[in-house]
Amino acid sequence: MRHQVSLSCILLLGTVGWSASDTARPVRGSLHLGDGSQLAKPPAVAQELSDAFAAVVQQVQPAVVTVYTTRTIEVQAQGIPLPFLFGFPQEQEGPPPEQKRKEMGGGSGFVIDARGYVLTNAHVVKDQDEIKVELPDRTRFDAKVVGIDEKADVAVLRIDPGKTRLSVAAFGDSDKLRIGEWVLALGNPYMFRNTVTAGIVSALGRNEMEGEGYSDYIQTDAAVNPGNSGGPLVNLKGEVVGINSSIWSRSGGYQGISFAIPIDMAKRIAEDLIYDGVVTRGWLGMVIEDVDPELADALRIPGRNGAKVVQVAPGSPAMAGGAKAGDIVLDLSGKPVTGSADLRNRVASMRPGTKVDLHVLRDGKETDLSVTLGKLGSTSEDSSMAGLEGPDGTYLVPRFGLKLGVLGDKEKVANGLPASIRGVLVVDVAQGSPAQEKGIRAGMAILEFIDTDRKDIVAGSPSVLAKLLAGIPSGGTVALKVADHDQIRLVGLRAGEDKR
Repeated sequence: MRHQVSLSCILLLGTVGWSASDTARPVRGSLHLGDGSQLAKPPAVAQELSDAFAAVVQQVQPAVVTVYTTRTIEVQAQGIPLPFLFGFPQEQEGPPPEQKRKEMGGGSGFVIDARGYVLTNAHVVKDQDEIKVELPDRTRFDAKVVGIDEKADVAVLRIDPGKTRLSVAAFGDSDKLRIGEWVLALGNPYMFRNTVTAGIVSALGRNEMEGEGYSDYIQTDAAVNPGNSGGPLVNLKGEVVGINSSIWSRSGGYQGISFAIPIDMAKRIAEDLIYDGVVTRGWLGMVIEDVDPELADALRIPGRNGAKVVQVAPGSPAMAGGAKAGDIVLDLSGKPVTGSADLRNRVASMRPGTKVDLHVLRDGKETDLSVTLGKLGSTSEDSSMAGLEGPDGTYLVPRFGLKLGVLGDKEKVANGLPASIRGVLVVDVAQGSPAQEKGIRAGMAILEFIDTDRKDIVAGSPSVLAKLLAGIPSGGTVALKVADHDQIRLVGLRAGEDKR
């Protein structure tokens, strides 16, 4: 029956088609296609905005490049059955051999100097065997990595332009951005070259993302997708105010929330990478955390602003300046501190040797401290305060035999941990270590650190917990609140010998 209905439809369509072919066609030029009514004049404000967008694109787009990457990866080859013998397929013995294949990738970037320097994201070019940069006119160059700063997700490339004159992007001032301001995102989403999208600045100073990097993102609703990474976010003056870096998404594509690295931060990092090959950051030598709501109410701190000092490193710049555990840092050099991430980012953006003023709340009274910043990661940084940071963003604490990492939603699900807990993931535990002897194992979470003064400190990030634990001398003790699936218990540990 279904076949008959289909046949009838086909016959009917055929009849209509035959009838249409018999109709006389109009004389060419006798019709006025698309000749409808239109506005006499578009609204002036809308036309001005449209013209402004077009002018910005015309100015900036010649400096925007496509970054193509290639790397060789090893993949496990599938076992291939041998020819049939006696009616049964014969499998190869042993594991299938590994095969190498090339993986193609890419993103965006923009020229920051006519001598061939290009700014992009670290995650676009990290661990790539071959990098090529293509200009809007499809001229393509081999590119070399000048330097990468994974902490801020910034990288600098260099090409040899030869006689080609490169268009250079102009830097703006990301500190002057306002929420609600129009911005354009330029780049190559899904490698659709020379794409432009528009939106507004949705928020500033975003640092809620998980991880141990320096995040102070500009949030925008300009459409950004995979391939946009490394491209410029520009204002209506045609100035770059950020580097498009990431999105928040449940689908893998744009869902209205995009993030860009402020150009002021990126410029400082690019200068270090170009001139020195490494990024130097300022260092106070304090373990800090956010001010919780109860403490803010008790101390009458408006808006929960400030950063609470948990610990001060012996011999650190902070200790030399008079900082103490329990201080609440309210201002840094005259500018309010909105939280621990804000203080950390701003100090890291300054150069070692910079003199800063800390306005702190101590024992209910406000006081000022003067501190000269040290160099983050230098030999002057007291080793007792530093967990050993691994290349994968984890932290080692040899005295306890712990390897610590970020505890995000993915890690909670993978290890059967409650979604509501906040803490740090135990990534690995060394054989024969104090942690292993007390039953701590990989996949557990450390929720709180309780010192000898019975003071509970929430384990907010791997770096903070690693520093707290590394500050316990050999033979010293600490209590940890740990979660194993849905069971929470207290564990007492004694620090072993430091075997670093």
